[in-house]
Amino acid sequence: MAKINIKRKLTTALELPKDVMLGLPIITMTGDEEITITNHKGLVEYSAGCVRLSTPLGGLKIFGINLILKEITAETVMIAGKIASVSWEVK
Repeated sequence: MAKINIKRKLTTALELPKDVMLGLPIITMTGDEEITITNHKGLVEYSAGCVRLSTPLGGLKIFGINLILKEITAETVMIAGKIASVSWEVK
């Protein structure tokens, strides 16, 4: 825990990009039709109504209608459909 805090403080003090230095997820939404998550840790659940991902910050849930996995790689997931909400499952 102390090592993470030191890394976070150093990143902030030197104004380094947190996503790179701390491995934090980057979430980009295009309206309510598409969401891209970079730096995920894996797909936990998938259905047309809910996609759940593991991230370094905890679980990320995307709820919607007709959700599809448009692209999935080791680093990035792109989900398309009618996105209703995005929420965190805090560790």
